[in-house]
Amino acid sequence: MFFINRVLSFKIYDSYSLKDKRSTVKSLIKRIHNRYNVSIAEVGEQDMLNVSKIGIAITSSSQLIAQQTLDAVIEEIEARYEIEVFDIQEH
Repeated sequence: MFFINRVLSFKIYDSYSLKDKRSTVKSLIKRIHNRYNVSIAEVGEQDMLNVSKIGIAITSSSQLIAQQTLDAVIEEIEARYEIEVFDIQEH
């Protein structure tokens, strides 16, 4: 059994209020969870207007599949949303 987790810090470009930010982050979390069946949650920077941190965790019987899934998740987040990932930490 393999477990991989990352914390992504990112800037949200179209966020002018906490309501805008929460809408974007909730949409991102719901979409990624439903599509990839990973554990994902906002884990920091909740009071910042245009910065957020999300944690992503994946468990798999194959390390390769877990890493490929994580790579696909990060790629989709960067491509689909008006955000800029500026830090990825392994925990």
